[in-house]
Amino acid sequence: MAAPPPLLLLLLLPPALLGVPSAASAQASAAPSGEVRLGVLLPGRNLRYPWAWPRVQPALSLALESQLRPPGLALRTAFASTEDPDGDCDPEVAQWEAADLKCSHDPDVLLGAGCDHPGYLVGRFAQHWQLPLLRAGAYGRSSADPGSTVVYAGPLGPALPAVVPRLLQRFNWTSRAVLVYAEKVFYWQYHSPFFMRFGADVWIADSHRYGQPEETVRFIQENGRVVHISGTLKMLQEIMHELQAQNMTSGDYVFIYLDIWGESMRAEGHHEAKKPWQSTESQDTGVLREAFQTVLVVTPHEPQTPEYRRFQSQLTLRAQRDFGVAVNDSVGTLVAGCFHDVLLLYLRALNETLQEGGTKRNTSRILEKMRGQKFQGITGTVSLNGDNDREMDFDLWAMRDVESGEFQVVAHFVGSENRMNWLGPIHWKKGSPPLDNPPCVFNMDDPSCGKSGCAQGGFLNGIIIFHSLHGIIGHHDSLKSSDSW
Repeated sequence: MAAPPPLLLLLLLPPALLGVPSAASAQASAAPSGEVRLGVLLPGRNLRYPWAWPRVQPALSLALESQLRPPGLALRTAFASTEDPDGDCDPEVAQWEAADLKCSHDPDVLLGAGCDHPGYLVGRFAQHWQLPLLRAGAYGRSSADPGSTVVYAGPLGPALPAVVPRLLQRFNWTSRAVLVYAEKVFYWQYHSPFFMRFGADVWIADSHRYGQPEETVRFIQENGRVVHISGTLKMLQEIMHELQAQNMTSGDYVFIYLDIWGESMRAEGHHEAKKPWQSTESQDTGVLREAFQTVLVVTPHEPQTPEYRRFQSQLTLRAQRDFGVAVNDSVGTLVAGCFHDVLLLYLRALNETLQEGGTKRNTSRILEKMRGQKFQGITGTVSLNGDNDREMDFDLWAMRDVESGEFQVVAHFVGSENRMNWLGPIHWKKGSPPLDNPPCVFNMDDPSCGKSGCAQGGFLNGIIIFHSLHGIIGHHDSLKSSDSW
């Protein structure tokens, strides 16, 4: 492996505002109690990553200017890029740079890691050093690990699966579940429970690596009722096209696509906003539009508040001014906003710890106070669960206008309250939700089931959940019955 790139040091704000010490004092073994040393590990320039430094740095600066920031705390930042010479985020580079940051700058807190799944290894370093690691982009560890010091505050990770049991409970879907996954994200099998319960009686019972849509549909016909698909919007479109060809989109199935970055609802090259069925690679747009009438989409909730809009504008202006890049995409803004809010959460908890006579290295006490905090941030209500994971909000979309094919939000999941607010009805193609365990499909023991009935292939009724998160649905067993319609 090539040697990692040299460490790059950047400051978030001018020295007069941050109280940044001289280079000589940066080597001191212990910083003043009012100064916080932040070690940042993120991709340096590649904007393909929503958590790239040109987005996150302006967000951190704005956090330090926020009225929610406790007074008297100055932040000094040491930044290291996790990119390799080709511009890709390299987990080995991230590990080298993490060790270099620790030796040369002795940070009080780490932020980022920045790569995809192997970023969890930096979390192991943070746990060994007993330093908080603030993450809001890529997700790559189980925060439930004993002794973990990782705080995850972004739309990826365990926050998302809380939505799924709500849907299962609402429509009484409790039958078989399978997984269809893209090969490059199968690593999650090694970091998460693969066969698991995520509802009262729903288990992931089998899995299938996506290759061709025909094979996937055949696997679903033979095995599945609740099917998670870890993949892209293109994969969803390919499978929906094949399902339409097999007459499986007439209303006997419902397809739920978990779109972790909200890409399917944005106007991006080949499709208009809120029309995930549009594709330049297929001329059968009418076929896909009809097939997508049976699709529900779950996306992270992007705030519509004036505060968030101002933050978005300021982020765009500063990224252009300081880095010469355009970062006006919504997904990057949301991730940057999550970094903004988790830094504020840490500083508020640290301030309380210092006021009570603690130090910056009382990590367990700081994390406890972070879990006890709850405030209104740029991206909504900021609160952590017992595993140090942000309780995020999500939207459920359905096609409400059949003529135009446009999707609209029909429900909003409030993570801090673990509650689904229903904003309008879902227009089921057959007038009602499909059965997840129709008679004479999987169970032929009933004497009324004929030998030549509907069980062939087990494909007449069912539920398929498409999953674009690079991970597996986690375990959520705290279901309430107070959902509003």
